[in-house]
Amino acid sequence: MSKDSSVFGRLIFKVFLTLLAVLPFSAPAQTTPTDSVSIWSFDRIRQDLNGDQISDHKGKNVVVTGIANINSGILHEKFLQAFIQNDSSGMSIFARDIETPFQAGDSLVVKGYIDQYNGLTEVQVNSYTVYPGTSGLPEPKPLTSVADDPSDYLGMMAEGTGHVIEKGSTFNGKYLIISLEESIKSMMVYVSNFHVHYQDFDFELISPGDVIHVKGIITEYNPEFPEQRSYKLFLRTPADLEFERIPRFYWYLILAGLSILVLGIAGWVFGLRRRVDTKTRDIQKSLQEKDMLLREIHHRVKNSLAIVSGLIELQLGSTDSEEAINVLQDSQNRIHSVGLIHEKLYQTESLSDIDLGNYIKDLVEAIHGTFTEFKDDVILSFDLDTIEAEPDMVIPCGLLVNEIVVNAYKHAFNKGKQGRLNVTLKQQNGQILLQISDNGPGLPSDFQMEKDGSLGTMLVSSFADQLNAEMKIDSGEGTGTTFTFTIPKR
Repeated sequence: MSKDSSVFGRLIFKVFLTLLAVLPFSAPAQTTPTDSVSIWSFDRIRQDLNGDQISDHKGKNVVVTGIANINSGILHEKFLQAFIQNDSSGMSIFARDIETPFQAGDSLVVKGYIDQYNGLTEVQVNSYTVYPGTSGLPEPKPLTSVADDPSDYLGMMAEGTGHVIEKGSTFNGKYLIISLEESIKSMMVYVSNFHVHYQDFDFELISPGDVIHVKGIITEYNPEFPEQRSYKLFLRTPADLEFERIPRFYWYLILAGLSILVLGIAGWVFGLRRRVDTKTRDIQKSLQEKDMLLREIHHRVKNSLAIVSGLIELQLGSTDSEEAINVLQDSQNRIHSVGLIHEKLYQTESLSDIDLGNYIKDLVEAIHGTFTEFKDDVILSFDLDTIEAEPDMVIPCGLLVNEIVVNAYKHAFNKGKQGRLNVTLKQQNGQILLQISDNGPGLPSDFQMEKDGSLGTMLVSSFADQLNAEMKIDSGEGTGTTFTFTIPKR
């Protein structure tokens, strides 16, 4: 509808109302009063001078005009139950039939008589005329103002925000009690079970404490009993109720979901932990079995080498060749050197690392014990750091020490003359320093390691190469011999 036609419609409506005001008409046959009818104000219809809670004009024919603030056919499934209002007041209208449907914002001229239903003063409709879109929908009144004296706003639209403090149901509908923001007052929000959208008002989603925004029509219930008088805000459609914040119901769902998620994760972690613990126990058991097996292997290797050493000992007793005896003793010392490594291995916790210093000390003392003729003549001196080393380093290092120490006993010491053997093992700047020195006569002045063809010299060079060691020999007549090896630490 254009703006010009809208203005023209309002003008026609005002002219029509003026004519109604000056032209009398006869009352319908079903009404008892027969006096002429003019346009009545809502306040005059509710007039109660004697204070008996009943309109002084009950039963009289009236004509009322106003703007519909609710669509027809909403508050009741069959009957016409609606409200019309102007700027200052409102009125309930009721009829058994809906003659012409109307929308909120339409202007109505209603003919009928004054009646009361359950204490509520209203106009029983005989007939009405609809003027569509002639007026805009009235502006809702603030609930904070309405709450001070709801009787001044009966039949009018109102809206506001409040906290839900109670919800419940009655025999003919369901309700909420809200505490209005910025006010100490409260208001009942109500939906009748005759409402066509009754099932769409999902009050189950609402919990006490929720903050909601509502819009509806102010009415009253049981006003004939002052002590029971209550005022309500009739909701028109589900859109009249909105959440200002996330409903607590959703928070409960979220918390329940998080609780289930946490419990699920906790159960999963617990189950995973049990599986990990079970697997860990299996692995530990397997490692223990392998540990026992490895210890047994080292022990058996050591015993086997001891058997070989024993066989060599038997061979020593059955030969008269000095050269053969020397060769067999050297082999026996080398076997003992390797056997001692396996003995150290099965005595350690890790089965993979050996205290190199402790091993060299035991090895040198064992060699010292085999040369019984020098037992009291040679003094052993040790300066050893604790250095953990793997077998593939300890074996060539032990055999290296074995060759040098045995050679010292054979060539550096004499029976009846005080001898001294010093063994030093130090860890310096990421390297291992191994030094073996004696106070013997020293090496010949023309001695050259690379030209000496003895087995012992060959073995020392070979073991030094395996260790990637830098070898240095210091020797002079009467000053003894010192072998120094600088070994990269692995």
